[in-house]
Amino acid sequence: MTATSQDTRPVLSRKQMLILFGLAVALRLAYVGVVAILGGDFNNGSDSGKFIRRAQSLLEHGEIVYLDFGILIPDTARMPGYPYFLAGIFELFGVGRLWIVSIFQAFIDGSTVLAIGLLAGAIDKRWALPAAGLACVWATLVVYASFVLSDTLFLALFCWGISACAQATRSRHKVLLMIAAGVAFSLALQTRTTLMFFPYLLLPLVGYLLWSAGGARWYRAAALATIPAVLIVVSVVPQMARNNANYGQAVVTTQSGNHAMDVVDQFLRACPHCMAAGMEDQMHAELQIRLGAMPVPKQQNPVILNSIRRDVALDFLKQVPLTALARGTLNGILRSTSQTALYETGHQMRWNPQFFSAVTGSSTTARLIRFSKAVATDPFLLIWSVAQAATLVALFLQVAGTLGGVRNAETRPYIIFLLAVAAYFLVLNGPFGSARYGMPLTPTLVILTAAGLMAVRDRLGSRNPARTNHQAEGS
Repeated sequence: MTATSQDTRPVLSRKQMLILFGLAVALRLAYVGVVAILGGDFNNGSDSGKFIRRAQSLLEHGEIVYLDFGILIPDTARMPGYPYFLAGIFELFGVGRLWIVSIFQAFIDGSTVLAIGLLAGAIDKRWALPAAGLACVWATLVVYASFVLSDTLFLALFCWGISACAQATRSRHKVLLMIAAGVAFSLALQTRTTLMFFPYLLLPLVGYLLWSAGGARWYRAAALATIPAVLIVVSVVPQMARNNANYGQAVVTTQSGNHAMDVVDQFLRACPHCMAAGMEDQMHAELQIRLGAMPVPKQQNPVILNSIRRDVALDFLKQVPLTALARGTLNGILRSTSQTALYETGHQMRWNPQFFSAVTGSSTTARLIRFSKAVATDPFLLIWSVAQAATLVALFLQVAGTLGGVRNAETRPYIIFLLAVAAYFLVLNGPFGSARYGMPLTPTLVILTAAGLMAVRDRLGSRNPARTNHQAEGS
């Protein structure tokens, strides 16, 4: 049954929500326990270290600063939300107990499961329980909730934001839900910079959703959609003002320059012609030339440095052929949507498993044979192969869910909404792809998988006349 404005029953009952939350948290805590018992690591390397150092800076100096050219200067390279979260935990329990962070994140991720279930139920009530159930056991959520990374906190806030947008289409409290969405998105932006450009997409997308699925007049839909977009922008004004006072430019963060350089590096490596011409080395040489031409005070200004890195990256991006851009982006998309997070577990446990990419051989067939033998003798690789197979099956279900959702006039606006949100992150990721880069896609992937499962169930039910007649009599 598709949810309608006349159907006042809750998408998920309180009992269902409590059970789902409990199961989700229990599974994540169990995973944390296994990691601890088997000597795994909750520190994800340099990324975790960057957050931990900023949290320690908060505890030592009362603000996030770092040592540069022999002096402490205000940090601009990361959003402050997650360091504040860590600093609160470190203040209470100590810096060395990273497993406590994982415990807190298990509960936060449990709320993400509920947000995904409510989001699915806003589209079609039949999807709510399957989507929440899938989210409970979704490997990407379970694995990354154990790491000291901002992804879990970001995703929880983001999921509640898009859930509020979807629920607003069927609620009388549209203004309140739009405000709630704006607050959730604003807090999510304070944990990761990936939402910096989201208001530009959010405004037309939510307006379309409220008009098409919510039945609001276009001008009211546009006005309502403005609320979360404006709140996101307003939320970073204090940070921009602080950076302007410290460094002379009103910017949100200086993380974009390094990211732009990394993105273009990957695109250049996907282009044989570019590599043969040495364009990657040329790009980094050009950066050093431009930096060397600046006076020392400007070389010490992180905002100016960020702007130059971004400009150099853009100049070289324009020289990359469209075919290389397409090939790199497609490769990133495939890895983000089809790679199981258990790939990360092998490294987290320090087992250093030999995945197919590391297997050598005279041909692809020889490599496959050697890898198959490794899978048969390595218990972890066997578990990983099952999880990878499940991920690929889910990918086919997502295609089925997308096609079925788009064909249905009632669910079509929501599917377009979810696909557009997923596309936003895929474009930002560019050639980068992995289970972690695919985390923001999780609500879309989970819900489309649930939709695909329901489509398969309905298909099988339509082929079973006895069951169909029984359902007709019951109705």
